[in-house]
Amino acid sequence: MNKKTIIFIMSIIIVIGVIICIFLLSDKKDFYTMKDDNIKKITSVVGKRKLLKKTKTKNGDTIIKTYKYINIDDPYNDLSKYINYLEEKSTFIPTNSFNLENKIGEIQISRYSTNKEYIIIMDISYNADSYTIKITRGKGKITPLNNF
Repeated sequence: MNKKTIIFIMSIIIVIGVIICIFLLSDKKDFYTMKDDNIKKITSVVGKRKLLKKTKTKNGDTIIKTYKYINIDDPYNDLSKYINYLEEKSTFIPTNSFNLENKIGEIQISRYSTNKEYIIIMDISYNADSYTIKITRGKGKITPLNNF
């Protein structure tokens, strides 16, 4: 092989490697990760939103991550799509009553972790132009709504 062929083949290998890395990293960015649990991010369901801040705290086995999104045009539509997605695709169930037609509100949905000793609780508070998603992974049992 001549020098040009070797450079061409090496270039193709590098490009393929970069594409694979981008694919793997972008896939990971589509999830909120809580130990062994991956929960699809709201931005993967409704599109890009402005994240003001995120926090993480840990207390023993309990992990809490909070994400605050701001400047949302239609938070009610976003949350409706996201909650429907989580109920249909990720086995979350409502654990409090909520009405997305209210201008300000809170939603709580839960599911068991991949380790059944733990639960994942998502507390979502919202107003006219923002929402905050607080995800908690800790030991416990889920108490569904009576009518669910």
